[in-house]
Parts: sequence; structure tokens; C-alpha cells
Amino acid sequence: MENILVSRILGVTHFELPLLPNNIAFYCHPEFQSISLQIDEWFLGKMRITDETSKKKVLESRIGLYACMMHPHAEREKIVLAGKHLWAVFLLDDLLESSGTQEMPKLNATISNLASGNSNEDVTNPVLLLYREVMEEIRAGMEPPLLDRYVECLGASLEAVKDQVHHRAEKSIPGVEAYKLARRATGFMEAVGGIMTEFCMGIRLNESQIQSPVFRELLNSVSDHVVLVNDLLSFRKEFYEGACHHNWISVLLQHSPSGTRFQDAIDQLCEMIQEEELSILALQRKISSKEHSDSELMKFAREFPMVASGSLVWSYVTGRYHGYGNPLLTGEIFSGTWLLHPMVTVVLP
Repeated sequence: MENILVSRILGVTHFELPLLPNNIAFYCHPEFQSISLQIDEWFLGKMRITDETSKKKVLESRIGLYACMMHPHAEREKIVLAGKHLWAVFLLDDLLESSGTQEMPKLNATISNLASGNSNEDVTNPVLLLYREVMEEIRAGMEPPLLDRYVECLGASLEAVKDQVHHRAEKSIPGVEAYKLARRATGFMEAVGGIMTEFCMGIRLNESQIQSPVFRELLNSVSDHVVLVNDLLSFRKEFYEGACHHNWISVLLQHSPSGTRFQDAIDQLCEMIQEEELSILALQRKISSKEHSDSELMKFAREFPMVASGSLVWSYVTGRYHGYGNPLLTGEIFSGTWLLHPMVTVVLP
């Protein structure tokens, strides 16, 4: 299977990146500059990062800004905590994906225990220490039913990441539907986006709302949108790191008819992003037609889709995907001829 994929990617030097739609409401907290700096400086201090090159990478990753775009209407202290959580989750993701398959069960158990507060381990890894501190702060402010949902979601995500690490080690490529379901879990967006939206905005959904089909559809649609955009705009990074087997572009290429070009997979992926955006907007209208404007589910339907629009904008401006010190990252959504380069994203208008 890998040979088929390699033959379709080998020799690709560039592709055309269309202008992605972003019709979902987008806002950024008006105090984003000071809030994002507070989040990122907290991270620099906790991880004891002092050299200028590493500090620049942290600031150009724009994780603090990401929190300001995901939860633009939340109170400052809630956004700061959401930003700390984002940093911890990104580092956990890196730690998990760099771990071997034999290490995963113990590591997953440790992370789950840190989240629930049941850990008696003498943790020394700085990433795990950071996550423990963040989760202590979250547990202090999050109501038990919401925390229980977070821990349950985390367990499902960790199990999916374990499977993903196994597939990557084997360089096997899942089918389209299998990949879609796996990435909903590994993306952890139900917690990072959905549960943190409820937490940051003080939204209290009842059990019938949580179990309603339309709530689950909205969760899935926003999660899928974030993953699709992520896989498109992070492909260069993953390609040169040798980790592109679990990416929508690779999955589409692998399971497309013979003769499918790399550009065809790009175009198909962009169409999927547009379809998911339309699905989110339709679900918002559906909820709006059935709920009172001040209902908790309606509040969630207004706020949560901004996780998708915020993720899209952040994916265009982060050095994590596009290389650090890249003059392309001006804050604008770019399109054009994308030249594949191992160090930075290069796009000709």
C-alpha cells in the first residue's frame, strides 16, 4: 500500500491551493494581544525556555492567539486557562506520537490519571508535569458532570492515538471512513473545542440536549472541519517529517482510482472542507429554528462553530505548520501555487 502512495506523491513539487471559504462567524477577543502574550509567557516560564530561537518558535506558534479565536466571547481568565490547556494538549500530542507502541498503554494510563486527579505517580516528564498543573486548575473550576465528560473523551482519544501510532509504525493507511472516525477521536476537538466552549462560556447543557442527535451532529461536523483544514495546511510539515500516512491527502490518494493526481486529492479535500462548513451553518439554522434564543443549546450553537472558523484562521498563521520566521504569515488567508519546501511554506500568488 505504501508503494502506491509513494508513487503518487513522488515527484510532486507544487500544487494549487484554492482560497478556502470561511463563512462561519469569526471573532477574536479584543484584548488578544495581551492575553496571548500572557499565555505564551506562562508557557515559556513553565518550560524554562530562555534561548531566543526557542522563544521565537513559541511566540510564532501563536497558541495563545488560537485560544482567543476559539473562545472570543469568554472572560479573560477562562481564555487564559483554555490557552494553557491548548499548550499542554499540543505537547501531549507530540509526546504520544513520538512514543513507541510498547510505551503507549502506561503513558495513556498516566495521562488519564492526571486528568481525573487520581495519579499518585512521581511524574518527572516536564510535559506531564505541565498537564497535571493545568488539569488541577481546570478541575478546580469545572463542574463534575462536565469534567466526567472530559475524562471520558480523553480516554477515547488516547485509545485512538495508540491505534494511530501503531498504524504509523506499520506505515499502513486506513480507509476513508475508518480515518474519518479515527481523526474525530485523535483530534480531541470534542474536548478542546466543545467541552472547553461550555466551560469558558458557562454553558450548562442538560442530559437530553447532550444526547440529542443535533448536538452530536454539530460536534462531529465542527471536529471534522478542524481536522480537514489541519490535514491540508499541515501536510508540508508532516510530509518532510515522514509522518504523512495519516493525513486526508494520503488517504484520498490511496483510495482513489488509478490515475488520480495529487492535485485531484487537494481539490477533493477542499470540497470536503466547503461541504463541512455548509453542514455547520445548516445545523446552526436547524437549532435556531427549534430553540429559544436564550436556551443553553442555542448559546452553544452560536459559540462552538467559532472553534472551526478560529482554527481555520490560526492554521494559516502558525509557524508550527508553515515554518518559523516565515514572511508569508501576515495574518491573511493565502492561496496560490504552493511550492513544497522542507523548511517553510512558500506560496506564489
